[in-house]
Amino acid sequence: MRDEDEVISAYEAEFAEAAEPRRRSNRGFWLVTGALGIACVLLVVAILANEPLKDSIAHAESTLRDAETAAVQIHADAGSYAAADATAMTAADPTNTYRTGDSASSGLDDVSIATDSGEWAAAVQARPGACFYLRHTDTGETFYGVGTDCTGRTALGATDPRW
Repeated sequence: MRDEDEVISAYEAEFAEAAEPRRRSNRGFWLVTGALGIACVLLVVAILANEPLKDSIAHAESTLRDAETAAVQIHADAGSYAAADATAMTAADPTNTYRTGDSASSGLDDVSIATDSGEWAAAVQARPGACFYLRHTDTGETFYGVGTDCTGRTALGATDPRW
């Protein structure tokens, strides 16, 4: 039988031979952190890239709201939207350019308007190939639409309750 010193020596020798535990890799942490960082950068780039489009859409909608206000005032004065033609609209709202319903809008402050029995409609081009429509009826209903043809005549077909 072994004495205490031999047992302790054998015990120490056994643990001395054991290798240091392997250092754990943190590669997974850096992969996840890197992927999140790249995703954040791409998100910020996408937001900044679409900023001009957002501004154009807001400007087009504002132009249509201004035109609607002028048309409603003309309707209140004359009793009909038929009086809200391009000439009357230009006099009521000189900040925008107004054209007849068969002539297409060419930009943000250029409004193509059309009137029909009991309704008035306008179209504004936000950017090439993207137009916003607004249609107002004698009963006070307002309809919206979007499309590629930027004429007031096309805007008379707007049926959506919101943009």
